[in-house]
Amino acid sequence: SPIRACRLCQTKGGEKICARKVRELAQAGVNKHCFECSQPGVTYIDITVGCFVCTSCSGMLRGLNPPHRVKSISMTTFSQQEVEFLQNHGNEVGRRTWLCVFEPKTDGCFDPRDSQKLKEFLQDKYEKKKW
Repeated sequence: SPIRACRLCQTKGGEKICARKVRELAQAGVNKHCFECSQPGVTYIDITVGCFVCTSCSGMLRGLNPPHRVKSISMTTFSQQEVEFLQNHGNEVGRRTWLCVFEPKTDGCFDPRDSQKLKEFLQDKYEKKKW
């Protein structure tokens, strides 16, 4: 049952199982690259939308209105519910949800190191729901 599964994650062994599952998800397919800027090497999870992101983008996401809930992959514990949410989401589902009509040629590409452009992109995506 879901309640028993959540209790499992609250035990030492259960926490390790949940952490291992999250690390495995972070290394799977498109999850290896930041959902926001496409840079390799994800270190955080945007729990709000279920996507894997880099350190830089995690800070930007916290600054949105409303702020996104972001958790470190290596420094945080995860509940069974969060693990299941991530298993059902991830970067590919995020792309189909938040960028389904995004066209790089017409909507523009930007240098992910340009923090102002990245902030505008995130605001367009999550606050204005442009795509």
